[in-house]
Amino acid sequence: MSITPGFDRSEALDMLAMCAIVESDDGKVGNPIPNPPPGWASLFVSPVIPPFDNKWQLWKRDSDGAFAVAIRGTVYQAGSIAEDLLALMITGTGTMSVDGVTFPYSFAADPLAGVHLGFATATLLVAELPLIGILEAIKLAGVGPGSQVYVTGHSQGAAMATLLRSYLQYGAGVPRGVSYKTYVFAQPKPGNDHYAADFENRFSNTGLGYRVTNSLDWVPQVPFTLEILSDINVPNPLSVLTQTEQLIKVGAAMHVQAITSLVHEASHVIVKREIDRVRPALQELMAAKAGPAATVLGGAIDLPLMFSFNYVNAATNFSLMGAPCKDKECSDQFFEHHAETYYKLLLAA
Repeated sequence: MSITPGFDRSEALDMLAMCAIVESDDGKVGNPIPNPPPGWASLFVSPVIPPFDNKWQLWKRDSDGAFAVAIRGTVYQAGSIAEDLLALMITGTGTMSVDGVTFPYSFAADPLAGVHLGFATATLLVAELPLIGILEAIKLAGVGPGSQVYVTGHSQGAAMATLLRSYLQYGAGVPRGVSYKTYVFAQPKPGNDHYAADFENRFSNTGLGYRVTNSLDWVPQVPFTLEILSDINVPNPLSVLTQTEQLIKVGAAMHVQAITSLVHEASHVIVKREIDRVRPALQELMAAKAGPAATVLGGAIDLPLMFSFNYVNAATNFSLMGAPCKDKECSDQFFEHHAETYYKLLLAA
């Protein structure tokens, strides 16, 4: 049985309720969010997964046996915040390694696709861990050919849910013959324009990949984007100039040379600072494949880094026009970002 394509507000409200619930430590959610969503039952709640403090929940619908995977957003813990800040870009398909222990992955078919290092590493870890990881848990729950699975997340969880949907398409060892649909909320940018095009071509064009965005929420505007000449597709006006036009090309290039130099310098500083921050997650990821001995690896890390900061959002956008904050609301820098705010806006849409 296949999931029906197209945006369904009742489905989206159920998914958003799940996001709010998995983000709540005590199961309490603000009005008018229901707990549980009508007709859904919780099957599994993961423990907190280090080093990024991730958490996810598996749900099942009574009426037809459909499943839903909900991934938690950022929490006020150092590991969770570090995941957001690991804004280096790696290739959409490649291999990570520590001390020669390798982990191949794939989030896109487009060879020019790039993804956010922090979100991608956390997604792979949450997907691949034994017993508590998404892939093993959904198989144990009975997900297989003919199953229907919704994938959802809010905030950081939205970026991870987007990448998870891609991994469920391209990754090795994932369930086959499954019908998926994605609803994500307040999505920070998970990758570059080629990753977004790959996701949207594969899932959004078929009516099965959506993101919901409050127009006044700042989180979907990050990570910061800087587009430089090397991010532009070829051929382009500069790439096709003949030899007699090289002076024009050099003159135009001078305008971007200073920016390019600054970005290169910044990227080297960021790489040096961030590689060790991602090490614990990479060690856990290698252990998921190579066994517990991999957790003691402390040597060289090899990542397929891309020289780019051209981050964009991915999926068909369902836009909510935010209501400006009032009085005490304005002292909350996350007011427009909260799942409760999104739920109220979506109810009124």
